[in-house]
Amino acid sequence: MVSGTLEIAPIWRALGQEKAKALPIIHAFSGADNVGRFSGLGKTKCRFQQYLKAGIETISALMQLPEDGTLSQNVKEMLVGFVCTMYCPKGVHINNITDQRWHLFCKNLAESHKWPPTIGALQEHVERVRVQSRVWCQATVMWHQLLDPLRHGYHQDESGISPITTKILPAPQAIIQLVRCQCKTNCSTQRCSCRRNNLTCTDLWDRL
Repeated sequence: MVSGTLEIAPIWRALGQEKAKALPIIHAFSGADNVGRFSGLGKTKCRFQQYLKAGIETISALMQLPEDGTLSQNVKEMLVGFVCTMYCPKGVHINNITDQRWHLFCKNLAESHKWPPTIGALQEHVERVRVQSRVWCQATVMWHQLLDPLRHGYHQDESGISPITTKILPAPQAIIQLVRCQCKTNCSTQRCSCRRNNLTCTDLWDRL
């Protein structure tokens, strides 16, 4: 081994062929600058601990992300289940995003940075992962066949191409209007509706 380089072969053998091939995809899925990340989770927990424990069905679902075509419902459900495992406290097994967020809300009150994204936010995250992982999985190909970002988690605005956070409201509109902060400056007084309700400002808005 040359000084300053990393020997890849032992890592490949230790992971196994399937998990080694999916490394660029889980790297994008667990958080990249132009994709987004999961709130409250570090790369180590997200990428390594849970990824190494993942079954072949989860790895197969991840491998579908760079491919052409619409993702099947089974692939989507596998990805949702994988995200839930990253947020589940020890001894708890929940495979539904809505149930998982409710469980963590009851456990951590309004600390939404400890929750998984809503299903709407996760859907857009997955689409952005498809765009990025498609690029990385073609690193050895001279002519890339890329996915259209405007059809996969991005939209065009005045500043250029921007990510879509969600197309589904995180809660019914009436609830959002009830607790959403309308402060124009800081939120240090009781005039802030979030502060009065013991919420961090914008807590009910999606973020990864």
